[in-house]
Amino acid sequence: MSSIRLHTAISNLMLYVLGFFLIWEWLRPMEQLTNTGNILVFIIFLILSLAMAYLRFAPILSGLIKLVYIIFILQSLYYETSFLTFSWIGPFMAEMIDNIAILFDTNWPDLTNMFKSLLFFILLWLMSYLIDYWLIKRRRIFTFFLLTMVYITVLDTFTPYNAYAAIIRTTIIGFTAMGMLTFYRMRDKENITGSKFLALKWIAPLLLFVFASAAFAFAAPKADPLWPDPVPFIQTIGDKGGGEGTGTGPHRVGYGVDDSRLGGDFEPDDTVVFQTEVQSPHYWKVETKDSYTGKGWVQSEEAIQMNGQDFQRIEGAGDIPFVAFESGNSVTTEEKESKVQFVEPFDYLLYPIGAKEAIATFDAMMIVETGNERISFDYPVNSYSVKYEEPEYSLDALTNADMEGYLRGNQEFAARYTQLPENLPQRVIDLANEITQDEDNVFAKARAIENYFFANGFVYSQSDVAVPADDEDYVDQFLFETKIGYCDNYSTSMVVMLRALDIPARWVKGFTEGELIQQENNISEYDVTNNNAHSWVEAYFPGTGWVTFEPTQGFSNENTYVNDVRNEADTDTEETEQPQQEEQEQSEAEQTPEEETTASDQSEQFSFTKWWSALKAFAADNWQWIAGYAALLLVISWLLFWKRHKWLPYYYLWKFKRGKNGTDFEKAYLTLLKLLKLSGWGKQENMTLREYAKYIDHVLDSSDMAVLTAKYEELLYKGKRQDMDWSDLKASWERLIKKTAA
Repeated sequence: MSSIRLHTAISNLMLYVLGFFLIWEWLRPMEQLTNTGNILVFIIFLILSLAMAYLRFAPILSGLIKLVYIIFILQSLYYETSFLTFSWIGPFMAEMIDNIAILFDTNWPDLTNMFKSLLFFILLWLMSYLIDYWLIKRRRIFTFFLLTMVYITVLDTFTPYNAYAAIIRTTIIGFTAMGMLTFYRMRDKENITGSKFLALKWIAPLLLFVFASAAFAFAAPKADPLWPDPVPFIQTIGDKGGGEGTGTGPHRVGYGVDDSRLGGDFEPDDTVVFQTEVQSPHYWKVETKDSYTGKGWVQSEEAIQMNGQDFQRIEGAGDIPFVAFESGNSVTTEEKESKVQFVEPFDYLLYPIGAKEAIATFDAMMIVETGNERISFDYPVNSYSVKYEEPEYSLDALTNADMEGYLRGNQEFAARYTQLPENLPQRVIDLANEITQDEDNVFAKARAIENYFFANGFVYSQSDVAVPADDEDYVDQFLFETKIGYCDNYSTSMVVMLRALDIPARWVKGFTEGELIQQENNISEYDVTNNNAHSWVEAYFPGTGWVTFEPTQGFSNENTYVNDVRNEADTDTEETEQPQQEEQEQSEAEQTPEEETTASDQSEQFSFTKWWSALKAFAADNWQWIAGYAALLLVISWLLFWKRHKWLPYYYLWKFKRGKNGTDFEKAYLTLLKLLKLSGWGKQENMTLREYAKYIDHVLDSSDMAVLTAKYEELLYKGKRQDMDWSDLKASWERLIKKTAA
C-alpha cells in the first residue's frame, strides 16, 4: 500500500469512528425512555455495517451479511427454537405477513415487537449508509451533527433523559469531524499531495482547539436561564402529572373530600405535597366512590353499611385488606415497593392498585374504611412505604369475561356498581350503545368508550369549565353541550357510560405519579404536587378483578396486558403491550374528517390560550410519534435533496415550457449551467463560455450547447432581452436538460 493510500485509509477510519459515535448518541436514550432492550445487538449491527463500508465490501455481500445478522438476532430474541432447526421460519414468515398487512392498514400500534425491531435494524442500515455517503463521498456532516444536537437537547428538555454529558460529547465529536472534513475538502480541491504530516499539522491544533474550547465552556460560570422551564407546564397538561383537583365548589385546588357537586374551574397549584421513590411509575389511590347523583359523587348506603360492618383499626401499619385482583391465571403479579415522604404531615394513606401492606415506624393507627377503600390515620404522618402487586392482565380472560352470568349471581354487587340516577338523560345511554355497537365483548366496549374522548371535539381545559344547573346532568352537559373539562368530567362520563352498558365501574380519586426528578439503579424519584390531584376509572371484569382506565386527554396510566388470544401457535409467546397510550394514538390517527371538523368547530369557540394548551397536551402525549414522523420527513427531504439532479430537470422543463422572450431564455440558460454543475460537469474558473460549450458538447455528444451559448452571448451584447423569441432554441435546451438527468 502506498503512503497516500495508507494516509487515506487512516483518515477514513477516523471519520467512520466519529460517525459511529454520533449515531451512538441517538441510541443511548432509548433504554431509558422506551421499552427497548438489548441495545447491544443494535450497536454491534451498527459497527458491523460501518466496518463493511470502510473495507468496501461488495454491496451484495455486505447486504447478505447484514440480512443474516438481522434474522439471527430476531430469531434469538423472539423465537425459542434453535436457529439451525429452521422450525422458526414458518411462524416468522406468518408474523411478517401479518405485520405487513397491519402496516398497510396504518394500524401501527398493533405491530409486534419483532417487526418493530426489524424496522429499527433497517433504520440503522440506512443511517450507516448515509454516514458513509456524507463523510466519505460528500465530505460534509453538519446537517447530521445539527440534527443530533437538536435530538438530544429536545430529549433533555422534555423527557427524563439527562443529556448533560451527551451535549459535551456531541459537540466535541461534531466539531472534530467538521474540521477534518474541511481539511480533506480543501486538500482534494487544491489537489495537494506530498507531505506525510500535512493532515497531522491540521488535525493536531484542531483537536487542541476543540478540547480546549469544550473544557473552557464546561468550567466557565453559567448564567441562569432567561426563559422558564417549559416542562412543568407541559407536564401539568400532559401524561406525567398534569393533574387537576377533585373536590367541590367552582374553584378547586388539589385533593378534596367532598365530590357531591362537580364542575367549575380548577386553580393550578404547584406546591409539592409529597415525594416518592418507586420501582415503576404508578397512580396513587386515596379512595373510590360508587354513587353518581347527576351532579357529582357520594357514598352509597351499601358502602356506608359496609364501613359500619367491616370498619378496621390497625396499629402502626400492616396488611391492607382490599382485594383488587381475583386469584387464578387471569392476572399475574410482581411484588414491588414504593416509598412516600410527605412535605407536611398528611391524613391519608396513598397506595397503588394491588396494595398489600403498609410499612412504617410511626405509632399512628390506620383506620380502614372498606366501603370506599380509604385509609386514614388518627393523626397525620410524615412517611411510610407500601408493598403492592403490579399486575399483568390476560387479554383472553378480559375479552371472554362472562359479565351477564356474573351479575346474575351477584345482584348486590351489580346494583352498587351499575347504579345510575333515574333522571339520567336517555341520550347518554344511547351514546354509550352507539360507541360500542361494533364491539363483541365487554373489554372491547370499555376500551371503545375510553378512546372516544381522544377525538370527537373534546378539549382538555382547567378553566371555563361549566357547572350544571339544577335541571342539568353533569355528564350529559359535558358529553353534548360543552365538551370541555378536566379529569372529573372525563372519568365520571366514562363510569356512567360503562354502567349504562351493565359493566360494573367506580370512580377513583388520588394523584398521578408526578414529575420525575431523577432516576438511578431502577429507582425513580418523583415530586407530586397539588396539580397532580386526579380522578380516573376502575372497571370490574369477572375472573380478573378491577382494571384501571384513563379517559382523560393527555394522561396515560399504563396497564400491561399479556396477548394470549391470537392463536394456538402464539400461546407460548407473550407480548406485553401498553395499549392505554397506543390505542389513544390509533384513535387520533383514525379520526374521520367529520370528527376533525367537529373538533375544529369546538376549538374556535374558545380562546387562543385554550387551543394552545390543548395542542401542547397532544404534543406531550404523542411526542414519540411526532418525532418519528419528523425523522421520516427529514429522511425523505434528504433523499429528495440528494437526488435533486434527477427530478429538478423535469421541474425546469415544466417551468420554462411557455417561456418565449429573451428574459426567459437568459434564466433558462443560467438554469442549464446550474444543472450541468449539479450533474458533475461544472464550468471551471479558467474556462470561457465558448470553451465550456465545446467541452459539454464533447461530453454529451451534441452540438446544442454551442448553439445556445452563441445565442446567449449575442443576447448579452445586444442587451435587448425582451425582443428575443427563442422558440426555435427550445428543443436544443430541452435535449440538454434531459441529458443532465440521465
